[in-house]
Amino acid sequence: MTAPRRIRIKSGIGRALSLDHPSNRFVLVATVLAGAGTLLWRWSTGADDVLSWSVRIAIAVFLAWAIGREVDPDDTGSAGIAALIVVPLTVLGSPSLASAAAILMATRIAVRTTGISPHLIDGVVLTAGAAYLGARPETWPALGTLILAVATDRYAEPPGPDRTLWFGAAMTVAALSTALWLADPPAWVRPTIAEWVVLGITAAVGFLAVINIRPVRSRTDFHDRTLSDSRLRFGRVLVLFTLVVGAVYLGGPVVPTLTPVWAAIAAVTLMHYYRVIQDHRFAAPG
Repeated sequence: MTAPRRIRIKSGIGRALSLDHPSNRFVLVATVLAGAGTLLWRWSTGADDVLSWSVRIAIAVFLAWAIGREVDPDDTGSAGIAALIVVPLTVLGSPSLASAAAILMATRIAVRTTGISPHLIDGVVLTAGAAYLGARPETWPALGTLILAVATDRYAEPPGPDRTLWFGAAMTVAALSTALWLADPPAWVRPTIAEWVVLGITAAVGFLAVINIRPVRSRTDFHDRTLSDSRLRFGRVLVLFTLVVGAVYLGGPVVPTLTPVWAAIAAVTLMHYYRVIQDHRFAAPG
């Protein structure tokens, strides 16, 4: 009698988290420690919203790690550094988990780490997500990046299927509908000195991450194919795009809102130059 075949649902936006990989085990431990540490810290200092902040910081750590995996698939060190960097960045304010999750989806679709473009069920989920984000003005820069990633999938290399154009159109309609019905555009807020510093550093490290791309060695989840260098570059460009749009549209609040994203792109550049220094050390005579 033959064993029943395992049914594996292929998704262009979802990825499994196997505990066989050390990096995956690391992020689970880091997530728990970040949440527990935040809870103890805020409780000991008498701060408000102890539980909600601990959950928010824990998820922010995970999202920073996950985005780091998407924009630097060859080096898990970047994801680990991102998970560490994001914690001190949260002193600037509360991160928007919805916005960070949207950027995670955008980079995953752009880089196509799964190996496939969004399928029909993915399209339904993305459209529902766009409707939800459309009602939350602070997420609009990230929402625009997500829609751009989906709508341009057809024209990337290798190109995606025509259905992603329809998904992008459906997401746009859904987002505009809820935005016009439920949301009021926020006023631009002048960044503080600390926010200007973070914006400047993120712009610099983001630019360096875009121009410093080594040939990708990692393979996609569902196909034995190497990831595309051009798609990886576009995924990093999307992070810079979000930074510019967010700074122009929201001003200072874009900094705390998307700290998991800024931590991830900073970690990519830090790890790149660390590897460069290591290569020079080993290549040096003697």
